[in-house]
Amino acid sequence: MLRRLAIAAVALALVFLIVRALPTPPPSSAALGSMGHGPTVVLVHGLGSDYDDWLPVARDLARDHRVVFVELPGHGLAPMTTPFALEQATLALDRAIAEQAHEPVVLVGHSVGGLVAAAEALRAPERVRGLVLVETALAPQLSRAEADTLLAQFDRDWEGTLHAVYSSALTTDLTAEAAGLAMPVLAVLAPRSWEATETWAHAAQALGYARIPRVRGVRIENCGHFVMLDRPRRLAEAIRRFASNVDGAYALR
Repeated sequence: MLRRLAIAAVALALVFLIVRALPTPPPSSAALGSMGHGPTVVLVHGLGSDYDDWLPVARDLARDHRVVFVELPGHGLAPMTTPFALEQATLALDRAIAEQAHEPVVLVGHSVGGLVAAAEALRAPERVRGLVLVETALAPQLSRAEADTLLAQFDRDWEGTLHAVYSSALTTDLTAEAAGLAMPVLAVLAPRSWEATETWAHAAQALGYARIPRVRGVRIENCGHFVMLDRPRRLAEAIRRFASNVDGAYALR
């Protein structure tokens, strides 16, 4: 229950941010550019966020990696698709990777950006050699009825946009499809999502990771949902270690 309430609270706050940014987004490519040199790591932000949140981690990783930033539809300069759907966000990410990399990448997504990253890894596994999901739930943390109840509390003028956002953010379920993630997967979670007294097996089941063939969970202490802002060095270290071993003897279980 605490996990579900926490994720609902974060989603509500982020939805307010995204709605305010929607009126006139200028068209732009999903790929914002890159920094650093070395194996490519692609960073995808979450709802209501932008690439700025990844900068502390990116600066660290750029010492020995090429870091590519990607914007989700309706964020920054990227136009909002109508209606917003996970499939369209995934296609935008796929185009960005194709533009920015000529070899498989380590794909990193935060929160709902992790859902998009996972969908891309399922859609085009040849583009992704390793997947890092930061504070991402592949199983819905609210039921359709609970999401609809939240939607009903907002003004009618916002209902269409909010319904689209919540449909992707709160009710998308990739639990079954996750079994098709053949590449190594690293799930990076904060204590709010994987409690200290909870086993990894229980957390994996609740968050939709249980069916992934090769997955490892890492809990980063003393942080909230925005791990990249609260513990950037620790998160960069986890991504770097994963990226450096993903093609070799990385121990996933």
